[in-house]
Amino acid sequence: MHKILEQFLKLNPPRFIGEGDLEAATIWIQELEKAFTLLRCSEEEKVVLVVYQLQGNVSTWWKATRGSLFPKGLIPVWNAFIEAFNGKYFSSCAREQKMAKFQCLRQGLIYVDQYEAKFAELSQYAPRLIEDPEDKARTFKDGLRPELKDPPVPFDLKDYNELYGRA
Repeated sequence: MHKILEQFLKLNPPRFIGEGDLEAATIWIQELEKAFTLLRCSEEEKVVLVVYQLQGNVSTWWKATRGSLFPKGLIPVWNAFIEAFNGKYFSSCAREQKMAKFQCLRQGLIYVDQYEAKFAELSQYAPRLIEDPEDKARTFKDGLRPELKDPPVPFDLKDYNELYGRA
C-alpha cells in the first residue's frame, strides 16, 4: 500500500474540505478517478486513498461514518463510499436538478461538439437513462436539431459514438 500511496501523491491529487459550489464534490471525485485509473487501483485502495485526501469537516464526517458504512471485517468498496459521500456532499435535490437538465438537453444553436460535451457532462447524473448503448444513442439523437436528427438520407444508428461522428 505504501508504494501506491507514494505514486498517488506524486500525481498531486486534490484535497477536499467540503466547501464550494454544488459541483465541487463531483469535480473532486472525477479528478481522483483519473488518478485511480492511471494507477489501476483496487476498490479498497480507492477508498484508502480518497480518505487520505479528506480534510477538516469532511474528515470528521468520515470518522463518524466509516464504522456504520464498513463495519469491522468488511472490506471498503468504492461504490459504497461514493454513495455515502454523494449523500452528504451532493444533495439529492442537486442531483435531481442535474438529471432534469440532462433530460431536457437540446442542441439548440450550439455546435454539435458543444452539445456532445454538455451531454457527456450531464449524463453522469442520469446513468440509468443511458445504461443501454441504444438508449444513449437515442437520447443523444433526440436532443439534436431537427435538420441533424432527421437528415434527407436517414441513418438509423444505434451507437452513440458513431451517431456523434455523423452529426
